[in-house]
Amino acid sequence: MQAYTTIITTSHYFYAKALYDSIKIYDSHLNFHVLVVDNENEVEPYENIVIHRLKEIKKTFPDDYALIEKYEIDKASNLRWALKPLLLKYLLLTQGYDKTIFLDPDLCFYNNPLFLFEELNNHSVLVTPHWRSSDAFIDSGNFDLLFTGGLFNAGFFACNKKAIAVLDWWLKCCSYRMEKQNGFYVDQIYLNLMPIYFPNQVKVLQHKGCNVANWNMIECPRVKKENEVIIEGTYPIVFIHFTNGTISTILNGRDALLKPLLEKYVTLLKKHNRDFKTSQMDNSSKQSWINRFKKLKK
Repeated sequence: MQAYTTIITTSHYFYAKALYDSIKIYDSHLNFHVLVVDNENEVEPYENIVIHRLKEIKKTFPDDYALIEKYEIDKASNLRWALKPLLLKYLLLTQGYDKTIFLDPDLCFYNNPLFLFEELNNHSVLVTPHWRSSDAFIDSGNFDLLFTGGLFNAGFFACNKKAIAVLDWWLKCCSYRMEKQNGFYVDQIYLNLMPIYFPNQVKVLQHKGCNVANWNMIECPRVKKENEVIIEGTYPIVFIHFTNGTISTILNGRDALLKPLLEKYVTLLKKHNRDFKTSQMDNSSKQSWINRFKKLKK
Protein backbone atom coordinates (compact mmCIF):
# COMPACT_ATOMS: atom_id res chain seq x y z
CA MET A 1 0.00 0.00 0.00
CA GLN A 2 1.10 3.55 -0.66
CA ALA A 3 0.08 7.00 0.54
CA TYR A 4 0.62 10.72 0.10
CA THR A 5 0.80 13.02 3.09
CA THR A 6 1.21 16.66 4.09
CA ILE A 7 1.33 18.75 7.28
CA ILE A 8 -0.72 21.90 7.77
CA THR A 9 -2.21 24.33 10.20
CA THR A 10 -6.01 24.50 10.10
CA SER A 11 -5.99 27.71 8.08
CA HIS A 12 -4.22 25.92 5.23
CA TYR A 13 -6.59 22.98 4.90
CA PHE A 14 -7.84 24.33 1.57
CA TYR A 15 -4.29 24.01 0.22
CA ALA A 16 -4.31 20.32 1.14
CA LYS A 17 -7.66 19.82 -0.57
CA ALA A 18 -6.41 21.51 -3.74
CA LEU A 19 -3.29 19.30 -3.68
CA TYR A 20 -5.50 16.23 -3.21
CA ASP A 21 -7.69 17.22 -6.17
CA SER A 22 -4.66 17.67 -8.42
CA ILE A 23 -3.39 14.15 -7.64
CA LYS A 24 -6.81 12.51 -7.83
CA ILE A 25 -6.92 13.17 -11.58
CA TYR A 26 -4.14 10.61 -12.01
CA ASP A 27 -4.65 8.37 -8.97
CA SER A 28 -8.38 8.01 -8.32
CA HIS A 29 -7.90 5.60 -5.41
CA LEU A 30 -5.22 7.60 -3.64
CA ASN A 31 -4.64 7.38 0.10
CA PHE A 32 -4.09 10.92 1.34
CA HIS A 33 -3.23 11.78 4.95
CA VAL A 34 -3.13 15.25 6.50
CA LEU A 35 -1.56 16.05 9.87
CA VAL A 36 -3.09 19.17 11.44
CA VAL A 37 -0.77 20.61 14.06
CA ASP A 38 -2.38 23.67 15.59
CA ASN A 39 -5.75 22.96 17.24
CA GLU A 40 -8.32 20.30 17.95
CA ASN A 41 -11.27 21.95 16.23
CA GLU A 42 -13.23 19.77 13.85
CA VAL A 43 -11.99 19.77 10.28
CA GLU A 44 -14.68 19.13 7.70
CA PRO A 45 -14.31 15.80 5.92
CA TYR A 46 -13.39 15.92 2.25
CA GLU A 47 -13.70 12.81 0.12
CA ASN A 48 -11.27 10.20 1.50
CA ILE A 49 -8.70 12.54 3.08
CA VAL A 50 -7.66 11.12 6.46
CA ILE A 51 -7.05 13.72 9.17
CA HIS A 52 -4.50 13.12 11.94
CA ARG A 53 -3.82 15.15 15.06
CA LEU A 54 -0.65 15.87 16.97
CA LYS A 55 -1.85 13.84 19.95
CA GLU A 56 -1.77 10.66 17.83
CA ILE A 57 1.91 11.18 17.05
CA LYS A 58 2.71 12.02 20.68
CA LYS A 59 0.94 8.93 21.99
CA THR A 60 2.43 6.53 19.42
CA PHE A 61 6.03 7.74 19.55
CA PRO A 62 6.44 9.63 22.86
CA ASP A 63 10.24 9.36 22.97
CA ASP A 64 10.63 10.46 19.37
CA TYR A 65 8.24 13.34 19.81
CA ALA A 66 10.05 14.46 22.96
CA LEU A 67 13.06 15.27 20.76
CA ILE A 68 11.15 18.01 18.93
CA GLU A 69 8.55 19.01 21.51
CA LYS A 70 10.51 22.21 22.17
CA TYR A 71 9.32 23.51 18.78
CA GLU A 72 5.69 23.61 19.89
CA ILE A 73 6.10 27.35 20.44
CA ASP A 74 6.31 27.59 16.63
CA LYS A 75 3.82 25.03 15.36
CA ALA A 76 3.29 26.67 11.98
CA SER A 77 6.96 26.56 11.04
CA ASN A 78 9.65 24.73 13.04
CA LEU A 79 7.40 22.06 14.55
CA ARG A 80 5.64 21.42 11.27
CA TRP A 81 8.95 21.02 9.43
CA ALA A 82 10.53 18.85 12.12
CA LEU A 83 7.52 16.54 12.11
CA LYS A 84 8.08 15.31 8.55
CA PRO A 85 10.26 12.29 9.39
CA LEU A 86 8.09 11.36 12.34
CA LEU A 87 4.85 11.53 10.35
CA LEU A 88 6.35 9.35 7.62
CA LYS A 89 7.49 6.85 10.25
CA TYR A 90 4.00 6.88 11.77
CA LEU A 91 2.35 6.07 8.43
CA LEU A 92 4.83 3.32 7.61
CA LEU A 93 4.81 1.57 10.98
CA THR A 94 1.25 2.05 12.22
CA GLN A 95 -1.01 2.69 9.22
CA GLY A 96 -0.07 -0.27 7.06
CA TYR A 97 1.74 1.53 4.26
CA ASP A 98 4.83 0.27 2.46
CA LYS A 99 5.59 3.54 0.65
CA THR A 100 4.84 7.16 1.45
CA ILE A 101 5.39 10.51 -0.23
CA PHE A 102 5.50 13.73 1.77
CA LEU A 103 4.38 16.84 -0.12
CA ASP A 104 4.30 20.47 0.89
CA PRO A 105 0.71 21.72 0.71
CA ASP A 106 1.56 24.38 -1.90
CA LEU A 107 2.30 21.84 -4.64
CA CYS A 108 0.09 21.05 -7.62
CA PHE A 109 0.29 18.06 -9.98
CA TYR A 110 -0.02 18.14 -13.76
CA ASN A 111 1.05 14.63 -14.77
CA ASN A 112 0.87 11.14 -13.34
CA PRO A 113 3.09 10.77 -10.23
CA LEU A 114 2.75 7.01 -9.82
CA PHE A 115 6.22 6.38 -11.27
CA LEU A 116 7.60 7.92 -8.06
CA PHE A 117 6.23 5.01 -6.05
CA GLU A 118 7.75 2.62 -8.60
CA GLU A 119 11.14 4.22 -7.93
CA LEU A 120 10.72 3.13 -4.31
CA ASN A 121 10.87 -0.50 -5.42
CA ASN A 122 14.63 -0.10 -5.82
CA HIS A 123 15.46 2.74 -3.43
CA SER A 124 14.44 3.51 0.14
CA VAL A 125 14.43 7.30 -0.29
CA LEU A 126 13.86 9.77 -3.14
CA VAL A 127 14.94 13.42 -2.97
CA THR A 128 14.61 16.18 -5.58
CA PRO A 129 17.43 18.65 -6.28
CA HIS A 130 16.66 22.33 -6.27
CA TRP A 131 18.41 22.53 -9.64
CA ARG A 132 19.48 26.07 -8.84
CA SER A 133 21.86 27.77 -11.26
CA SER A 134 25.18 25.96 -11.58
CA ASP A 135 26.85 29.13 -12.88
CA ALA A 136 27.46 31.91 -10.37
CA PHE A 137 28.05 34.40 -13.20
CA ILE A 138 24.59 33.80 -14.66
CA ASP A 139 22.57 33.73 -11.43
CA SER A 140 24.71 34.39 -8.37
CA GLY A 141 21.70 34.56 -6.04
CA ASN A 142 20.52 31.03 -6.71
CA PHE A 143 24.08 29.74 -6.92
CA ASP A 144 24.80 31.11 -3.43
CA LEU A 145 21.61 29.53 -2.09
CA LEU A 146 22.97 26.09 -2.91
CA PHE A 147 25.36 26.62 0.00
CA THR A 148 22.89 28.17 2.43
CA GLY A 149 19.49 26.69 1.58
CA GLY A 150 20.46 23.16 0.64
CA LEU A 151 20.96 21.06 -2.47
CA PHE A 152 17.57 19.36 -2.19
CA ASN A 153 14.07 20.68 -1.61
CA ALA A 154 12.29 19.25 1.42
CA GLY A 155 8.87 20.03 -0.03
CA PHE A 156 9.05 16.54 -1.50
CA PHE A 157 10.36 13.43 0.23
CA ALA A 158 9.50 9.84 -0.68
CA CYS A 159 10.43 6.71 1.24
CA ASN A 160 9.54 3.11 1.96
CA LYS A 161 9.63 0.92 5.07
CA LYS A 162 13.35 0.29 4.71
CA ALA A 163 13.99 3.98 5.39
CA ILE A 164 13.14 3.98 9.11
CA ALA A 165 16.80 4.42 10.12
CA VAL A 166 17.05 7.35 7.69
CA LEU A 167 13.92 8.93 9.16
CA ASP A 168 15.21 8.46 12.72
CA TRP A 169 18.48 10.12 11.75
CA TRP A 170 16.65 13.04 10.11
CA LEU A 171 14.47 13.52 13.18
CA LYS A 172 17.52 13.54 15.45
CA CYS A 173 19.16 16.16 13.23
CA CYS A 174 16.03 18.32 13.43
CA SER A 175 16.10 18.04 17.20
CA TYR A 176 19.64 19.42 17.15
CA ARG A 177 18.97 22.65 15.27
CA MET A 178 16.15 24.20 13.31
CA GLU A 179 17.42 27.58 12.17
CA LYS A 180 18.25 29.52 9.02
CA GLN A 181 21.73 30.72 9.85
CA ASN A 182 25.26 29.51 10.56
CA GLY A 183 25.13 27.04 7.70
CA PHE A 184 21.77 25.53 8.71
CA TYR A 185 18.43 25.73 6.96
CA VAL A 186 15.81 24.12 9.22
CA ASP A 187 14.95 20.51 8.23
CA GLN A 188 16.06 20.93 4.62
CA ILE A 189 19.82 21.29 4.98
CA TYR A 190 20.14 17.82 6.49
CA LEU A 191 19.05 16.29 3.19
CA ASN A 192 22.48 17.26 1.82
CA LEU A 193 24.01 14.51 3.95
CA MET A 194 21.60 11.68 3.17
CA PRO A 195 23.24 10.47 -0.06
CA ILE A 196 26.58 10.41 1.79
CA TYR A 197 25.60 8.59 4.97
CA PHE A 198 22.94 6.38 3.34
CA PRO A 199 24.42 5.90 -0.16
CA ASN A 200 22.72 2.58 -0.88
CA GLN A 201 19.28 3.84 0.07
CA VAL A 202 18.95 7.37 -1.27
CA LYS A 203 18.27 8.18 -4.92
CA VAL A 204 18.57 11.72 -6.25
CA LEU A 205 15.67 12.05 -8.65
CA GLN A 206 16.82 13.22 -12.09
CA HIS A 207 13.37 13.94 -13.51
CA LYS A 208 13.42 17.73 -13.90
CA GLY A 209 9.66 17.95 -14.16
CA CYS A 210 9.42 17.34 -10.40
CA ASN A 211 9.45 20.35 -8.07
CA VAL A 212 9.41 22.95 -10.83
CA ALA A 213 9.80 26.42 -9.25
CA ASN A 214 11.27 29.87 -9.76
CA TRP A 215 14.67 28.77 -8.43
CA ASN A 216 15.27 26.29 -11.27
CA MET A 217 14.37 28.39 -14.32
CA ILE A 218 17.93 28.30 -15.69
CA GLU A 219 18.76 24.63 -15.16
CA CYS A 220 15.23 23.51 -16.05
CA PRO A 221 14.30 25.66 -19.09
CA ARG A 222 10.62 25.64 -20.03
CA VAL A 223 9.83 24.82 -23.67
CA LYS A 224 6.44 24.95 -25.40
CA LYS A 225 5.97 21.75 -27.37
CA GLU A 226 2.70 20.77 -29.01
CA ASN A 227 0.64 22.93 -26.63
CA GLU A 228 2.39 21.48 -23.58
CA VAL A 229 5.14 23.00 -21.46
CA ILE A 230 8.10 20.60 -21.29
CA ILE A 231 11.25 20.98 -19.20
CA GLU A 232 14.41 20.95 -21.33
CA GLY A 233 12.22 19.74 -24.18
CA THR A 234 12.28 16.31 -22.49
CA TYR A 235 10.55 16.18 -19.13
CA PRO A 236 6.78 16.70 -18.72
CA ILE A 237 5.89 18.80 -15.70
CA VAL A 238 4.83 16.44 -12.92
CA PHE A 239 4.37 19.00 -10.15
CA ILE A 240 5.04 22.67 -9.52
CA HIS A 241 6.01 24.19 -6.18
CA PHE A 242 3.87 27.33 -5.93
CA THR A 243 5.82 29.35 -3.39
CA ASN A 244 5.27 33.10 -3.36
CA GLY A 245 8.46 33.46 -5.37
CA THR A 246 7.25 31.03 -8.03
CA ILE A 247 3.91 32.82 -8.31
CA SER A 248 5.50 36.27 -8.51
CA THR A 249 7.93 35.13 -11.18
CA ILE A 250 5.08 33.79 -13.31
CA LEU A 251 2.95 36.90 -12.90
CA ASN A 252 5.74 39.36 -13.68
CA GLY A 253 6.33 37.57 -16.97
CA ARG A 254 9.72 36.03 -16.23
CA ASP A 255 8.23 32.53 -16.25
CA ALA A 256 5.27 33.23 -18.52
CA LEU A 257 4.96 29.71 -19.96
CA LEU A 258 3.75 28.51 -16.58
CA LYS A 259 0.88 31.02 -16.44
CA PRO A 260 -1.79 28.57 -17.72
CA LEU A 261 -0.65 26.06 -15.08
CA LEU A 262 -0.94 28.70 -12.38
CA GLU A 263 -4.47 29.47 -13.61
CA LYS A 264 -5.39 25.81 -13.06
CA TYR A 265 -3.98 25.99 -9.55
CA VAL A 266 -5.92 29.16 -8.83
CA THR A 267 -9.11 27.39 -9.88
CA LEU A 268 -8.43 24.55 -7.43
CA LEU A 269 -7.70 26.96 -4.57
CA LYS A 270 -10.81 29.05 -5.22
CA LYS A 271 -12.93 25.89 -5.26
CA HIS A 272 -12.07 25.41 -1.59
CA ASN A 273 -11.68 29.02 -0.39
CA ARG A 274 -13.55 31.73 -2.27
CA ASP A 275 -12.72 34.25 0.48
CA PHE A 276 -8.99 33.69 0.42
CA LYS A 277 -7.22 36.86 1.63
CA THR A 278 -3.65 38.13 1.59
CA SER A 279 -3.38 37.74 5.36
CA GLN A 280 -3.23 34.00 4.87
CA MET A 281 -0.01 34.35 2.87
CA ASP A 282 3.31 35.11 4.44
CA ASN A 283 4.71 38.64 4.60
CA SER A 284 6.90 38.22 1.54
CA SER A 285 3.83 38.51 -0.67
CA LYS A 286 3.72 42.09 -1.92
CA GLN A 287 0.45 41.88 -3.82
CA SER A 288 -2.88 40.42 -2.77
CA TRP A 289 -3.91 37.15 -4.32
CA ILE A 290 -7.22 38.72 -5.21
CA ASN A 291 -5.41 41.17 -7.49
CA ARG A 292 -3.26 38.33 -8.81
CA PHE A 293 -6.38 36.40 -9.76
CA LYS A 294 -7.63 39.45 -11.67
CA LYS A 295 -4.36 39.68 -13.54
CA LEU A 296 -4.59 36.05 -14.53
CA LYS A 297 -7.95 36.65 -16.14
CA LYS A 298 -6.62 39.36 -18.48
